[in-house]
Amino acid sequence: MSRWLRGLAPAELAGILVRRPESAAVPTLRDLGDLAARLSQHHHVHATLRGLCAPAVQVAEAAQALVAPGDEAVSRAGLAELLGRSADDPELTAALEVLYQRALAWPADERVVLVGPLRSGFTFPLGLGRPAAKLFEARPADEVRRIGERLGLRLAGRNKQSAIEAVATRLGDPERVRALVDGAPEGLATFLGEVAATGPQVEGEFGYLPDDLRWAVERGLLVSDGWERAEMPREVSIALRGPGWHAPFTPRPPLPPLAVADAAAVEREAAAATAALLSAVGAVLDEAPFVLLRAGGLGAREIKRVSRATGASDFEVGFVVDLASAAGLLAGTPDEVLPSTEYDGWAAEPPAVRLAALVDAWYEQHRERSSSVPLKPEYGLAGTEGLRHTMLAVLAEVGGALPANGSLLIPLLSWHAPLALDLPGEEPATVVLRLWREAVALGLVARGVLSPLGRAVVDGTDLVAAAQSLVIEPAERATFQADLTAMVSGTPSVSLGRLLDSCAEREVRGAASMWRFTPASVRRALDGGATPEGLVESLRAAGTLPQAVEYLVNDVARRHGSLRVRAVGCVLHGLDPALLAEVTADRRLAPLGLAALTPTVLASTRPPAETLAALRGAGYAPVAEDATGEVLVDVPAQRRAERPVTVRRVRRRTPSVRPADAAALAKKLIAASESTADSTPDRTDEADRTWLAGSPVTTDLDLLDDAIAKELPVHIDYVSKDGRRSSRMINPVEITGGKILLAWCHLRNEERAFALSRILSVSRP
Repeated sequence: MSRWLRGLAPAELAGILVRRPESAAVPTLRDLGDLAARLSQHHHVHATLRGLCAPAVQVAEAAQALVAPGDEAVSRAGLAELLGRSADDPELTAALEVLYQRALAWPADERVVLVGPLRSGFTFPLGLGRPAAKLFEARPADEVRRIGERLGLRLAGRNKQSAIEAVATRLGDPERVRALVDGAPEGLATFLGEVAATGPQVEGEFGYLPDDLRWAVERGLLVSDGWERAEMPREVSIALRGPGWHAPFTPRPPLPPLAVADAAAVEREAAAATAALLSAVGAVLDEAPFVLLRAGGLGAREIKRVSRATGASDFEVGFVVDLASAAGLLAGTPDEVLPSTEYDGWAAEPPAVRLAALVDAWYEQHRERSSSVPLKPEYGLAGTEGLRHTMLAVLAEVGGALPANGSLLIPLLSWHAPLALDLPGEEPATVVLRLWREAVALGLVARGVLSPLGRAVVDGTDLVAAAQSLVIEPAERATFQADLTAMVSGTPSVSLGRLLDSCAEREVRGAASMWRFTPASVRRALDGGATPEGLVESLRAAGTLPQAVEYLVNDVARRHGSLRVRAVGCVLHGLDPALLAEVTADRRLAPLGLAALTPTVLASTRPPAETLAALRGAGYAPVAEDATGEVLVDVPAQRRAERPVTVRRVRRRTPSVRPADAAALAKKLIAASESTADSTPDRTDEADRTWLAGSPVTTDLDLLDDAIAKELPVHIDYVSKDGRRSSRMINPVEITGGKILLAWCHLRNEERAFALSRILSVSRP
């Protein structure tokens, strides 16, 4: 690869750096040999391949199917023939250019050279098995000779290699293979045709291949592993697919004419979605704690409980819980899930900041690692971060509005990024439609197109600024009505919401919220330490207060504290003997065993907390006091859970390289390589490189970068200042100054700083 890179113009090399931004990550590249080594790393090559459009993937797969064992290139003419195109077909040229522009392949005379990892990128390219010669290498020589004899060959006395070549040549004759299969036992020819079309392997049952396949195995149409699996040689599959078969090649996307969405309507719809989301997060998290199943996870029954309490759908509840957990707003214990200590700080932020935090969590976080609330698949999705990125990137490229239900997104993704839909254990259509619903709920997509917020996510610009243009400023005032209700249009501010929640019962959430004042709700505010004058004044500051609300507050205040409960066992006392006589005679309070000590003092057999609860349940308004007679303020405690200490969250954007920086780096690399062209070896395929300028090898640093971006743990071998060597598990956080790695060390159970020059090796666990 280094030699090819040296022949590129600076603009072409800069284009590769822009399209393969991971190649320009730390450590700084010294020359084109370093760049070639970086571009050839397996995980970078496969990650790049997953983001390619269908024609580029199809060309790469066809090229792998053609490349001979031990070779690295294929004939362009042979590739074109396999795809059913001419060698100079412009659409084939365009697909090859996609590979060239990402250094996944490059031209060499009339051949196409594949980067190393791409030669094995597909387990069975085009559904074809390995060549016959490769398969027969693992079989005994006598077996190969017997197969040859059944194919009409005379192989007596030949060595194994000669016999394999003869058999492979015979199976490489399509006409002979098709004639042989035509004479197969009844039903077997159809079965072999299905294997040729769908995939090369046949699995047996109970550890053995079926007896009816023995005829095909004895003639080399299937090559058995001697136990439970057989594979159809590549030559046989191609022959059975027929002379008119060509590898699939879809150079154009299946995109019908699309409507143009009105920009103002898109913003309005996205703004409504974001307002609903922020309201739903507050409503759902107010229902915490969430009880976990014994087997772990948040069950459907708990989801439905929260759904009934908040009016949200099961999907919305599950999505909010999953999203809040990814954003660090929820934390779990073995038995339940509570809002985390970070939730209160998040709730006090402006709406744009809160929304940006949720969007960032959805787009950036790896849910299978970040989520502390395990959800069932129908409510939470893990391992879809790559597809989330791809989906938004594809929407950014489409010049029109997709159907609102997202149905066109699946065929569109199948063309723009087919490998991104390869989700083990998940049905792609289900996952894509769920991600579409999530993007709509977050306000990233509206009316079938990206909203300004969605565009900011794709472009990597300031999320808070983009969210600011969508969120509706919270309401600071309420409309109080004579029927003892209060209405707030839009999302109430944090202070207004807390005020009304403290003294009224919230009955409606959503685009508008409604609270109802009741004697019990007003008493709750007074129990929490509010004074009647202060409460009325606060409500007046929030809106025009009708007399009915003032009367209710003053009426509850007159009765509030008429009874007092002091810890003894306990006793009740008050200034009104008639009231205490009424309490003593109240049958609802019989379980308290009340007895009159004096006309103004009653004794209770139950503790103060139970006595207070019983009195309040019977409609009285008692207060508790301490041993000195001071009134005790009764404020419900807000339970919060500490988030598990793992690793400090670091915001990571998809790596990018600006064109200007790429152009400067390209010129620098070309100049460095020209000065050392005769002495610098091609390091493309080196696996065991040693130290480079006091830093770990390039591969190790790439593993660290990948672990930081995905919040994954790694093993490192490290040498301390005093020369002691240790092996430890760490969660990398960030690299500072190009020399120091900050990470959470599992050995020391704390965050530590590691000098990059002292890291001997990095590996995944």
